[in-house]
Amino acid sequence: MNVLRRLRNPVLFNEWKLRMRTQRSPWIIFLYLLVLGGITLLYIFLQTNGGNYYNPNQTRELFMMLSILQLGMIGFVVPGLTAGVISGERERQTLSILLTTNVSATRLILGKWLASLSFMIFLVFSTVPLYAIVFLYGGISPTQLLQVFGFYLITMFGVGSVGVLLSTLIKRTGIATVISYAIIFGYAIGSSLLAEIIRELIRYQRRKMNYTAGPMPVWPDLLHSINPLFAMLNIFGEGPVQDLRNVSQNASFLPNVDPFWYYCLFFAFVTVVCLLLAIYLIHPVRPRLGRASVEEQ
Repeated sequence: MNVLRRLRNPVLFNEWKLRMRTQRSPWIIFLYLLVLGGITLLYIFLQTNGGNYYNPNQTRELFMMLSILQLGMIGFVVPGLTAGVISGERERQTLSILLTTNVSATRLILGKWLASLSFMIFLVFSTVPLYAIVFLYGGISPTQLLQVFGFYLITMFGVGSVGVLLSTLIKRTGIATVISYAIIFGYAIGSSLLAEIIRELIRYQRRKMNYTAGPMPVWPDLLHSINPLFAMLNIFGEGPVQDLRNVSQNASFLPNVDPFWYYCLFFAFVTVVCLLLAIYLIHPVRPRLGRASVEEQ
């Protein structure tokens, strides 16, 4: 019982009650599923000629389209949900009250982080029946289905932790939200552009030195592997990085694993670093040692 009490997070439970009991929540879920379900069924109807035949390759394209669409929703929604969790409390002048309670900074940050992501996680996993419809037509393996939803979770955790860190650093919710969007979309676009720039520079340097033999360095493919869009395409064997395992054989410092795990490790690292920085920077209010000793006397 003592262990369960220590693991219990009052901030998280309170946020769950406030977020899940609003009248808008079921309507948001209904509209979200209605739009995705309508797109899915319409695509199936058109591609199967009214249900007369089906092509597993076309079903695979539909699965990829749904996956990328949900990834875009995560990129648009999660920064807005997390960038105001601490700055919003500061603007309502309730953060100092929270910091003077028995709730530690770790529980406060983790509770706000998980609570802000909980509704988006619920939305994503509510689309499992839609994926099951597509899955029945074939063309997708169970491993790819599990990888896609694991990809969603690790992406939400990473993007959400960046939003929480910025919400802790910046006092204004609006500014924190704008910077969160700028960082997330700048990273999504910039990592791919940087990879292609490095690749072209390497090719130019090789042409200049009349050296065209030998494998390409691993850095461009490694940058592509931690890009959200290309990492998603890589699950289906598409995109510029289809298998880093062949490339990593020429780089002794890289383990010979699927590129999917490079993405997971990178975003797990980002999540841990951002949350630890947010916990460190929130500065819980503690009584001064001298004042506490006087009061005890």
